[in-house]
Amino acid sequence: MAISEAPVWLDAGRVSAREMHALYTGMTVSTGVDDPIRVMWLSSGEAHVSIGAGQNPAADLDLAGCREQGVEVLRRPLGGGAVWIDADQPFFFLVLPRRAFARGHRHLFSLGMGLVVAVLRQLGFEDVEMRSQDIWVGGRKIMGTGAASMEKGCVFGASFLRRFPARRFLDCIHAPSDGYREWVLQALEEGITDCERELAETPDNDVFREALFESVRQRFGVEPVREPLRPEEREEWIARGLEELEDLEQGDTHAAVPSGIRINRESYVFETRSRCGRLRLQLCGNEIRRIWCEEPKINSVLQERALGLVPERLVLRSNLSRVLAPSLADEISCRVDALYRGIRSP
Repeated sequence: MAISEAPVWLDAGRVSAREMHALYTGMTVSTGVDDPIRVMWLSSGEAHVSIGAGQNPAADLDLAGCREQGVEVLRRPLGGGAVWIDADQPFFFLVLPRRAFARGHRHLFSLGMGLVVAVLRQLGFEDVEMRSQDIWVGGRKIMGTGAASMEKGCVFGASFLRRFPARRFLDCIHAPSDGYREWVLQALEEGITDCERELAETPDNDVFREALFESVRQRFGVEPVREPLRPEEREEWIARGLEELEDLEQGDTHAAVPSGIRINRESYVFETRSRCGRLRLQLCGNEIRRIWCEEPKINSVLQERALGLVPERLVLRSNLSRVLAPSLADEISCRVDALYRGIRSP
């Protein structure tokens, strides 16, 4: 990446949730081939659930539950699944010409995530690391990131998770049973952290903003140019962004994680139906962390023979067929294998 100009810093302040997603989307699609890198700082005016560019909200969310809570569901142009955005949650977006990253998004993620890590370390977080497209602190995910290319521009986005209300988020997702809800809640509490949990005092948005500004300055070796966001420019970007997001709504969508939810890059919870009734599963990395079957006798076998195994069909069938009828062993092993392969597919 060769960007010689000083980055431009734009502070959009606090905007409504709908305008927030439209603003950075419109800014990206309006990017010209010779534009400098721009950093937009803003915060969400209200709590909402943000869904990925190709995600089907009806498959993954309890839309009626969202309406009852007064929680809006808004699509973003970035990938991934449903995420909770709290009121006043701070965001930043890097927007620049696509030509600057001719080799793809990998270098864009490297730049953006590097800035995030620098901010967290400035603010006293310890044991900060990058795992794929997520940032972890102390063995738990504290933030996800995303990127997209649109017309001649590309964008990287991230937010600082000051507070994560796990139960409120849980009330927004599709849950086929109470047991599934309990497992997801426990997995969220084990796998996700936030600033309130990690620091004695949670920084306010001004502290995050100035730490990011300093990280940008250090990364590029030059003072970012603070420019005002002109009202006419703001309105133009919002209008273009709303058009782009409307186009995304008309496209093909799918469940982010079929029959389940991703907690972080290591942890997934699923529930599906089989010949033996409901089958619930938690995967951590490449092994079965928890498993449960509605049929008590089969569940007892699973507790003895499936925990800790790689969730692959041949491994499971080999262990289960010593106790269960071959047809049942094959049924369970095939269903677990299908869920596992679903999250490993490119």
